[in-house]
Amino acid sequence: MTSVIIEDKGGVKMKVGVDVGDGFITPDPKGAPEEVKQVFDMLPEFKFRPDDILLCTYQKTGTHWLFEILSMINNRKAELTQMTKGRCMLEIVPQSAINQLPSPRVLNSHYPPRLLPKDKALSKPKTILCVRNPKDTAVSFYNHMKGFRTYDYDGKFSDWLPIFLEGKLEYGKYTDYLLEWEKVITKGKDFPIHLMYYEDLKLDGEAELERLLNFLDIELDKQLQKDILNACGFDKMASDKFQGPKHIVDKMFRENFRFFRKGEIGDWKNWFTCADNEMFDETWTKEMANSKLFEFKYSGPRS
Repeated sequence: MTSVIIEDKGGVKMKVGVDVGDGFITPDPKGAPEEVKQVFDMLPEFKFRPDDILLCTYQKTGTHWLFEILSMINNRKAELTQMTKGRCMLEIVPQSAINQLPSPRVLNSHYPPRLLPKDKALSKPKTILCVRNPKDTAVSFYNHMKGFRTYDYDGKFSDWLPIFLEGKLEYGKYTDYLLEWEKVITKGKDFPIHLMYYEDLKLDGEAELERLLNFLDIELDKQLQKDILNACGFDKMASDKFQGPKHIVDKMFRENFRFFRKGEIGDWKNWFTCADNEMFDETWTKEMANSKLFEFKYSGPRS
């Protein structure tokens, strides 16, 4: 088993992960395809604990941000955790390692509902689904692939964007992900789900944190809530997380890459050409035509 290699529309190659079956691609950050496939094959039988929180997101839609917020809520402290979401990621980390994590755990996955553990319907872990407008998601995903050495990619955004829309990258189409979750939510939920929007959390963090706490049935005093939001501010996260030995950082990331790049609403306008935007809107509108759940914000407040 080897990594899948594809080309963008300009002919530039990229490594996009491991095909674990039926064309579904899972990332391979360690360069160990056999281990990734083994984790995938065992995931359906994963068992949740009663106090687990499951964070579900598509790639680049706020996972690290919410992971920190949820961890602070669990710890009742406005301090960034020493844990990273990668150590709690169901499709990357072997179950034996996740089972060693202390409770309460914040587990996370970019997988669509059909690939999540079957135990979710029995154990009913409280599940947070966070989504983000697809244009900013695409820009963040592109920069993610350019920055991580494992993808070995250095193509142009306009050549990469059609590949994203076609679902040829890890985790497949964002539209498919959203529509699958919409079916789960609208047909009657087997487990408690709380839907959040990246943009709403950015624009009104206090209200969104209050809604999240109500869903989790957890009470925190107002000062701690404010402290958590301040501790999880973008600049704070960018400066304090993912700092490590230079030789490790250099091995993982290209020079000058920032994992927390901007986090803005509407940065896509600095990347999309008119042709990109027309192509994107046509495809997105067609594929999401039957969706009645998701409504995205594509710009923030005027400065």
